[in-house]
Amino acid sequence: MTGSTINDHFVLETYTSSSLSKGSKKHGPGVFAASYKKSNTTDGYVTVAAQADGIHIIDVSTLHPVISHTLGPSTSFACPPLSLPSSSSQASSTYAIISTSPELSSNEESGRLLWMWQDDSSSGKRKDKKSNVVLSEGQTAYGLYACPELSDTLVAVSTKGEISVINAESLEVKASASSKSSNVIYVSLYAADTTPFSTFQNGAILLLCQAGTNNTTNLRIYAIDDANSISEQCEHEISIDSQKVVSVSCSRAGVLSVLCLDGTLSSYRLSSDKISPLSTPLHLTGFSFISSASSLPISLLALTSSHVLLAAISSREITILLWDVQFSVLLASHTFSIPSVLSASTLQIRLVHGVQNESKNHTQVLGQAILILSSDTPDNKTTSVLLVVPYSVPTASTIAGAMGRGAAGKKWLHTAIEQGDGGVKQSEEEVARAKMLATMQTAMQAGRPQAAVAAFMKWAPAREDAVLASLDYNFVKELLNTVLQPPAVDAKAAVAASDVAYAPDIVQYLLDKRVVSSAMVPTPGGLLGALRARDDWKSIETAFSKVLDLNEAEIIECLRFVVAHHSASAASAATVIADGMDVDLPVALVASHIPPLPTMLGLAATYPTSRGPLLVAVHRYIPEATELTAILHTLNDWIAQRTNMEKQLMPSKKDIKKTELGIWVVTGRKHEGKGSSKDVPPLEKIVDFIQVILDASFLTLLQHAPAHKVLRSIYTQLNPEIAFAGAAETLRGPLEPFAIAQDKAVKESLIPQQERDREKQKGDWRQRRKGVGAAAGVAADIGLYQLEELVL
Repeated sequence: MTGSTINDHFVLETYTSSSLSKGSKKHGPGVFAASYKKSNTTDGYVTVAAQADGIHIIDVSTLHPVISHTLGPSTSFACPPLSLPSSSSQASSTYAIISTSPELSSNEESGRLLWMWQDDSSSGKRKDKKSNVVLSEGQTAYGLYACPELSDTLVAVSTKGEISVINAESLEVKASASSKSSNVIYVSLYAADTTPFSTFQNGAILLLCQAGTNNTTNLRIYAIDDANSISEQCEHEISIDSQKVVSVSCSRAGVLSVLCLDGTLSSYRLSSDKISPLSTPLHLTGFSFISSASSLPISLLALTSSHVLLAAISSREITILLWDVQFSVLLASHTFSIPSVLSASTLQIRLVHGVQNESKNHTQVLGQAILILSSDTPDNKTTSVLLVVPYSVPTASTIAGAMGRGAAGKKWLHTAIEQGDGGVKQSEEEVARAKMLATMQTAMQAGRPQAAVAAFMKWAPAREDAVLASLDYNFVKELLNTVLQPPAVDAKAAVAASDVAYAPDIVQYLLDKRVVSSAMVPTPGGLLGALRARDDWKSIETAFSKVLDLNEAEIIECLRFVVAHHSASAASAATVIADGMDVDLPVALVASHIPPLPTMLGLAATYPTSRGPLLVAVHRYIPEATELTAILHTLNDWIAQRTNMEKQLMPSKKDIKKTELGIWVVTGRKHEGKGSSKDVPPLEKIVDFIQVILDASFLTLLQHAPAHKVLRSIYTQLNPEIAFAGAAETLRGPLEPFAIAQDKAVKESLIPQQERDREKQKGDWRQRRKGVGAAAGVAADIGLYQLEELVL
């Protein structure tokens, strides 16, 4: 199963403009940016249009500009620029629509004049720029777009919804169309054959989101074919007030996400003829943009399928969240401080698509998002910081990818537990459970674990059949997090673990009911690591028999802790004895709750594990030869005990008995003293664990001289067992029929008497066949069926 991650960001570039007049701020923030990729590049390039500066093309892999067009402090831009790679690997064409410049022939060209540069980064040669007015009078550019399916073609969209199709070489306007004149909120251009909301196989599809009337938002879809004709395909009306929309984004898969001022994130599925809600809207909380009318530091960016990247300010920090809006779960998050050069009060945030690369198996996308942070200062300066945020996301949204993620986004969502319109009405059991959990949390935070235990035990289900219904996965997870609070497992935290309130009785109850999973505890070390930090070794021993998903890493890490403790205890005891025989041992060594090494090793050796992960865990967590040698000594002692107590080839009369039905079965001795087979794992489990240790650390043991003696002892003891097993294998063929007959007799003896009596009444199948044959000859009709006999 593929995962989703947001990796650490890095700074691409910082720009500061100080000469823009107040009037020019209406043309947008301090920086516009767009990315593009050439066929022979991985990280791609980012084209930056810095207000009062110029155009810069930056190589993301080197963080250095490869092309720059310095235009002076009097030049500003109306929308993000656009770069298109040409046939040459080093050449590209860059386009930008100019808002202000001394080269404008008149003010009417503002926001309508398109400039183009053709550059070759290898030779440094630059051709003279071309220019042309590409929008109608009175229009201002909203954005420039292109896609490979429209070769040598650009698409310009104005803030009022006018669409122009432009020849990328001559800048001639080939076609234009106007929608209903209203403010444009969002535009995207896709290849027609890659979107599910297109009925065309050639050309491109333009998605245009505009302000509507009567508290609605309009969504229009246009088709642009190879002949540069523009046709409107359909129009949808969304029941969202466009005045409250702060960000919109749509993925290539046709999932449209709309974020409003009140924090409502709505998602829709687009098809060729309709738009339908994808899931229940998310109600976000904890962000500064919610109910803010002055600044809108928030941005959405659709990635793959129903995955959406969200960037916003929370608690004077910038938070980036990766949501799967189809399943309403948070997949990954990343938080960092606002750069010191920016002002949080006037900060603007925008997310821009970077380069995306699919994995070889086409199940994962490794991409980059360009995060643009801009803020104004009182002295009329605008500072902008461009950050690159790498991420990894599945190409498709799946249930497997969303499972277990429900609690991850709880911090950022409103919980609707109130009764009434729009709320979720809770049952009496849910209300009682929530009240009990709140009481527990208050008691644990106040350092009163006894009160938490009392509240839980008062609520705990009295009937066994009500346990599974009341103790569901998410609720048990909350209980564990409340009791464990959650612990850290590093050495420093372990010292102070005794100072933290803890209620082991609750953990023991949950373990006994078999409702605990190791995955419920996300801390390093899993469930065993959390219990070890609380010094609750009784619960650790119980977990080995009650929890089904303990992983190999936490098991071996726990075993290593026990080995290290007893090695340190033995060394301290030896020091005390060497200093004086009449000196008592330290209290910590006598009163330790940590179980003996054989006990923990037995639990680890008998717990069901996979060989590969177990081998890796031993190699990683037990690197010391002294600790490995201590484990081998215990395993060697077990081999000696097990070989002396193993059943003989033929059991004696004391080892067998006859059942009520006269079947002989092997029962073993009724009374076995200390050192019996109950205290020692089976020989096959011992041998398996020895083999794992040798495969993981054989070279380490060879370099440790004290380990050679115990290795030779293990070899000496196992050799006769191997010879005995080889000799006994020859008896398999002659004795197998008797073993099969014995096994059949034992199984039949377990059938209840009433069922055996019913089978006897039915008689033998041959007799039933003869009865039917006598009545109907060779072939007999039985209702709709026919019974026939074939004799060979």
